[in-house]
Amino acid sequence: MRGSGLRAGPPVDRSSRPIPGNTSANDWKGIHAMSDLVQIENPPCGWMQNCNCSPAAMMNHDQPPRTRYAEHPYLYNESPSPDARQRAEMVTDLLDAAAAVNAEQAIAIAFSTQVWHAERWQARLESAWNHAKDAEQGGDTAPVCDLIRTWNRRAQPDSQGALAYYFFKKALGGDTARKTEPPASLTDGQLLEALQKGAALLKGRFGDVAVPYGRYFRVGRRGGDRTWPVGGGSLQDLGMATPRAISFAPSRDGKQQVGHTGQSSTQIVIMTDPPESYAVIPLGEIHFLNKPGAEPWHGKERS
Repeated sequence: MRGSGLRAGPPVDRSSRPIPGNTSANDWKGIHAMSDLVQIENPPCGWMQNCNCSPAAMMNHDQPPRTRYAEHPYLYNESPSPDARQRAEMVTDLLDAAAAVNAEQAIAIAFSTQVWHAERWQARLESAWNHAKDAEQGGDTAPVCDLIRTWNRRAQPDSQGALAYYFFKKALGGDTARKTEPPASLTDGQLLEALQKGAALLKGRFGDVAVPYGRYFRVGRRGGDRTWPVGGGSLQDLGMATPRAISFAPSRDGKQQVGHTGQSSTQIVIMTDPPESYAVIPLGEIHFLNKPGAEPWHGKERS
């Protein structure tokens, strides 16, 4: 259930932009009736999902028609680009390919670390590499390229390809790095330069270029003194937002990225009768060391 105010004015996408607050023309005009809001019941595809996304990304087909909400587009709330809904697009692809999902498969989908459309970047990089000059393939660039080209496109804790891809995209930077597929305007030279810079970033930070993802991306209690390798993440700025959504922040020494929010803990509920519930609590059940019962749990965290 969702409530949303209705304001006067032309039905354009102003709801996503700052608007003047010093005029009554932009006052909220009340609350929409439930009948105005998006309604989905028993979709023909047999499933729907929501990763904080618009109805446009809740399923791969049979979405409610956009035209129905043309007068009030903020009700449909569609993202202007698939780059902004990468996680949702990956989940819909996984669900579309699944059949008769059991508990084990549901857990695997919820914890998926697969990076949507990373294969398109791999193919574009392969093409650039095949046309590169010998001088552009020297040093640490070749092993980093190989790590990315042979990567299984999953940001798993032990994946060296995932971290190589991360630093390659970081070296690209800007709006290009956010893209889930390579822009047509992106040149071979830009890709090869990003490979070189990414290799230098890896070597400078870790002393090597073959480094597992979980060495840099960790999970742990905020303010705690221990962390563990983790997979996935909400790395939308680099086009690496996976179904397993975790937000990271730099560690106190700045040497790692530590996840504290999102799917660092996850619960799966299967609506059987009675319901089945599976909880993954990698940080233990008790937060404070000085609380009764803390000793059996604190320090036994797992990711």
